[in-house]
Amino acid sequence: MTEPGRLNGESNVRDVGEFALIEYLANQLPKRTGQHGVSIGIGDDAAVWQPSPGNSVVVTTDALVRDIHFRLGWTDWSSLGHKAIAVNISDIAAMGATPRLATIVLGLTGDERVGDLGRMYEGIGDIAGAFGVAVAGGDVVRTPHDLMLSVTLIGEVDPDQVVRRSGARPGDLVVVSGTLGASAAGLRLLESPRTAATADLLVAAHLRPVPRVALGQVMHEAGVTAAMDLSDGLLGDLRKILDASGVSAGIDIDRVPVLPAVRALFPDEWTELALRGGEDYELLMTIPHDRFDGLRDRAKVVGATVTPVGSITPTDGGPTLSVTRDGRELNAGDSAFDHFAGHPS
Repeated sequence: MTEPGRLNGESNVRDVGEFALIEYLANQLPKRTGQHGVSIGIGDDAAVWQPSPGNSVVVTTDALVRDIHFRLGWTDWSSLGHKAIAVNISDIAAMGATPRLATIVLGLTGDERVGDLGRMYEGIGDIAGAFGVAVAGGDVVRTPHDLMLSVTLIGEVDPDQVVRRSGARPGDLVVVSGTLGASAAGLRLLESPRTAATADLLVAAHLRPVPRVALGQVMHEAGVTAAMDLSDGLLGDLRKILDASGVSAGIDIDRVPVLPAVRALFPDEWTELALRGGEDYELLMTIPHDRFDGLRDRAKVVGATVTPVGSITPTDGGPTLSVTRDGRELNAGDSAFDHFAGHPS
């Protein structure tokens, strides 16, 4: 097997072996990136981390599988690493917590080039460093089919500051951060490229989402009653809050914030992209009417925008979601993305 110091980026994983690969990938990460509370990281049987006194631990995990969640024909390796961490940080942000450390499992066929994986870890290191996250270890395993990576991310939060999905109350506003539909539009452009001055902006929204950590950390103080991140589309994810909270809601399409570029490039589809497209990784929140101005002010301080798009209503016979446009009620249709929908059991 090849010694780590002599690795050739063009070599395949099976040529260099597991342990040389692990050392090589560890060297692609910043030396002192986000080591908050981590006394033992990569190199031992397990990592050791000490959360801040009085804080609760928040844990999330997510997996990306080639040709299911990404395609190497249009995803560069650095962006793949970025997104693998970003989607997990977004889950932590939605709880009002601070991300602290990540562990990564790589499932490899052995045909992957070492240099490509190195670029992926550079992308991982860049976003981990930006959010103070320590990459504390993981595992490398052989998979017989396709490349897979799974990230477990751990954060911490004052237990009194946790924001859950189950706190929405009748009379609350339904609020989203940022804009919706850009990621789905970016995916459409990757699938069917077209020339447009704004194409790169939308593609970047899909490949390199930016989680709303700073906004998440002010939610509780601002009075947010329920929250989650928008990964499966506004209509689908809002239903999850309604089910958890035992309430109903109404959404006004005309109030949903959508980039002009999305409307211009997809004049007949922008509504679908914004409502069901998914992978926006913005925050979906509910908040009392009289607290919204305070949330908007706090969002502005951390460089975010928030927009009310509807209201929470009482439920009678189970949570329902109504959607209106120009004052007319439309069919809300199906809910969130389901990995197994339409697949035979």
